[in-house]
Amino acid sequence: MDRASSNLRRGRSALPSSGPRFRRGAALALGAQLCVLGWSLLSGPSAQAQVLTLEEIETKAQRERSELVERQASIEKAQAELGLAQSRTGPTLGARVEGALAPGGELLKIPYGENNEIYRVSGAKELGQGNSLLPNARYAAILSGKMTLIDFGRTSSGVRAAEAALGAERASLLQAKVELVRGARGAYLGWLDAHQIWQLAQRDAEVARARSASVRELIAAGARPATDAALSSYDEQLAGLRQSRAQRAAMAALRALGASVQSPLPESSEPDLHVLETGAEPGSPSAAGATPASPGVTGRVAPAAVSDLALGALELQRQAALSAAHAADRGAAPVLDAAADLGLQGQDATLFPAYKVGITLSFPLWDGGARSAQAAVHRAEARGLDARRQATERHLQAEQAAARERFAAAAEDLRLSLELLSTAELVLSQAEEHYRSGSDTLERVLNAQRSLVQARREVLSSQLETARARLELTPIHVRP
Repeated sequence: MDRASSNLRRGRSALPSSGPRFRRGAALALGAQLCVLGWSLLSGPSAQAQVLTLEEIETKAQRERSELVERQASIEKAQAELGLAQSRTGPTLGARVEGALAPGGELLKIPYGENNEIYRVSGAKELGQGNSLLPNARYAAILSGKMTLIDFGRTSSGVRAAEAALGAERASLLQAKVELVRGARGAYLGWLDAHQIWQLAQRDAEVARARSASVRELIAAGARPATDAALSSYDEQLAGLRQSRAQRAAMAALRALGASVQSPLPESSEPDLHVLETGAEPGSPSAAGATPASPGVTGRVAPAAVSDLALGALELQRQAALSAAHAADRGAAPVLDAAADLGLQGQDATLFPAYKVGITLSFPLWDGGARSAQAAVHRAEARGLDARRQATERHLQAEQAAARERFAAAAEDLRLSLELLSTAELVLSQAEEHYRSGSDTLERVLNAQRSLVQARREVLSSQLETARARLELTPIHVRP
């Protein structure tokens, strides 16, 4: 009887027994910690297990991926377009070398002026005269330079538009990383949920096996009827089936987590149960820790900064569209250019100097309305982006408010579920005592065990919901 009673008591929770402290509802946060370190952790990670922290998953989520490579390519394109815009007013240099054979250009020596200085003039014979088709060699080597002196705001408008576009692309890259981290957090919590359910199912199976063995011993001792054997065997088989299903679900959740970060994860991985620990609401006065630094310094993005990042990306895109519209308007401005040529040209064996310096003022007269239409396109895009920014701001504010409400509700659910767990342990303890004394049936023990299992899962569900709401309010770490 003593051995049977000992086996039967193995199914009871490792939590502190239900007592006045739990009935009074005090020290609930400590109870949640004990849940994490007690029944949730069970016997703790094995020596071969690898604890995979949420921080590691967030880091993996930001590694080189197709989505980020595309964003980085857009940034490089914007940087190149900025360099192109800045180079429009810079000087340009070129060189050309020419050579040709043509008739009708024979050089003649002509004296001219008071000193009878010799000038070279080109003469041609009429068709039909002797050697009129005889070609002469002509050649030249010229160095050319050109520079825009004043473009009345064309270049500066284009540079501002390119800078705004570059800032928008950089903000979009950070926002893409934030979304990847969010997705990885959700997958991590899904794996944590499935893994802990598996651990609970494994424990339930062990309890069912121990109870089945104790029931058989009690039957052999004549203390219980033989019909209890079939009922305890059914309970043991059902617990084994649920354990097998929970294990497959946990492995599938681990594979889904690996797919979300595009990195294979060891099957021996175990989640970090510190994620389930309770605490004050992030960002509340009672929450520990200093105010997060700006993302550009540490890569730490606080909840408000995440919202600012999403809104900032849209605002920069709007500014880029307005700058592009202004640049299109400035396309009608005049342009003052300076140009110079310097070199040598010659014919046959005679060389001549060649140079030219000049300025040009050019301005468009009519382009068929192309520039104004292009500016209207960009302004319409800016209005659409402004409307999207306002809608996004309202949506983010609603998300933050909902997350705070869920955090408060989940904390209350956790308190209630801990009380429920304490009561379920007490009910099971009483049922076991009555069964051992012969004053109650096995059905009541099994029902009490099922109630305890359900209470444990309610605690786990409340912990996960609290963790999920906390993560929505917790800073996200992204690498600039």
